[in-house]
Amino acid sequence: MSYAHTRRLPLHALLVFATAMRSGSFTRAATTLGVTQGAVSRQVKYLEDEIGTALFVRHKLGLRATPAGESLFATVDDALGRIAATYDGLRQRRQTLTLRVPPTLAVRWFIPLLPSLRLALPDIDIRVATDDGRGRSLGEDGVDAAILYGRGSWSGLIAIPLLSERLTPVCSPALAADLATPHDLHRHRLLQCAPHDAWRRWLVQAGVNTDHLRHAETFDTLELALSAATRGMGITLGDKTLLSESFSDNILVAPFAQTLDLGMGYHLVFQDGRETTPTLGLLAALMTGRLS
Repeated sequence: MSYAHTRRLPLHALLVFATAMRSGSFTRAATTLGVTQGAVSRQVKYLEDEIGTALFVRHKLGLRATPAGESLFATVDDALGRIAATYDGLRQRRQTLTLRVPPTLAVRWFIPLLPSLRLALPDIDIRVATDDGRGRSLGEDGVDAAILYGRGSWSGLIAIPLLSERLTPVCSPALAADLATPHDLHRHRLLQCAPHDAWRRWLVQAGVNTDHLRHAETFDTLELALSAATRGMGITLGDKTLLSESFSDNILVAPFAQTLDLGMGYHLVFQDGRETTPTLGLLAALMTGRLS
């Protein structure tokens, strides 16, 4: 069938007919479609005149389809169902972007960035899954892209650097008042998380004895260690860029200038070959500051 021929199909009448079949009543079909019962009746009558045969038998209890009506409905209902499924699928892909983000980065960096992303991507529903994605691949749970912590090399993935991590001791303002030099760290509890070697390397770089590390408390995530530090429970290592909002609010402070670079950082990653996708390309530009 040519496209020219399909333009002559009474598509609106077919939709009204299918609605009447599903509801079993012109009145209920009218309610569903938001039109009058007379409008439904006229569309069905038009369709019957075009086809040249009755589609319904009207009776006091409602409608009963004729064999011709049942045959037409089977085809129309199947076609409408397939159109709806295809349309919904395309609309979902166009409007939704699911991003997997580590919890600490989501709280400390991504949420403050979210308003500008919404302004730049008004037609995109950005969904955030807050986990580090360890042991999981992109595409699981509909994830389109992720932010991963590491050195920037993952097989089969394009990685765009977002933040280069430089670690420095951070703590509450009250505790910082008792820290004149890095050697004063021995008087306080150190809080650490993976990589566990970071504190030792920072202390060695600052010329401080590492024996105190035997009494350090270890947390499973950076966010837990930062939460403990905010409450004055000790000192942890954090990245100044990642914690800029906490510094501005005077919740955390960085008492020393020395930083440690382990060559690690956060990267926006997606499947190789998807870098030309307009939404992902715009997202990368926004996150890296190339587009304001």
